[in-house]
Amino acid sequence: MSSFQQHLVVFFAIFAASGPVRAQNSDADETKEEDNVKIPPLVLDVSRRSLKNFLKDEVALTVHRKSDGSVADLEDAFMIGSIEGRYAVFWDPFSCRLAGVLDIKAPQEKDEKPIFPPTREKEDESPSPYILLAEGASPLTGSLGTFGEANYFGFKMVDGLPEFLYTHGSIKVAERLWLEENGNVLKQRFSIQEPANSILITIPESWKERASTKVGTWDNQSLSVPVEDAGGVVITYRLNDEEEMEEDN
Repeated sequence: MSSFQQHLVVFFAIFAASGPVRAQNSDADETKEEDNVKIPPLVLDVSRRSLKNFLKDEVALTVHRKSDGSVADLEDAFMIGSIEGRYAVFWDPFSCRLAGVLDIKAPQEKDEKPIFPPTREKEDESPSPYILLAEGASPLTGSLGTFGEANYFGFKMVDGLPEFLYTHGSIKVAERLWLEENGNVLKQRFSIQEPANSILITIPESWKERASTKVGTWDNQSLSVPVEDAGGVVITYRLNDEEEMEEDN
């Protein structure tokens, strides 16, 4: 386990002692009722951190590239996690996107020297502890009305869940993130304010096998959502694999 991962474990332990708010959400509850599955709400911690940029994809790094060619750090990134789970979720306000999901308990080589946090160069040499890593252009880039870069303008907690507000071209977006099933499932809700057209959400190809939705149509890793559903579409990501699920059971 790297020192960055160890730091997160300690962070969540301290958070547990402070008595965080238990997250409950009406949209999530509606989904659970449709599934006829009772999933207890998860205790979430939401904080902001500045950390070394861990992205590897050149397109995703474009907005972070400085004039001298170097890559800027992730400043004031939002970190979402739970003492009940093993994953930490990072959302970047500069690029307005889910940047990555870190497996805090990912195994490391015994002779590996701990680093804080894991860097792109080190990840090239060993298995990445990141379950999800942002790649390519922003998720909504293919939607009608988007142009230029997304622009962050706010953040709020909705029934204990973080919601990020930003514009991308002419569309206004509210993106909500939360964890379920002991932190092994990540849910990402896109809500277009007063949608006038259908939207297209594109996720990295490596994420597709973990992703599922109840609305829209998939074409490879792009999800086409009709205008009537653009006000609230949820993408569910299974973070742990089948072997880990069997061990948990």
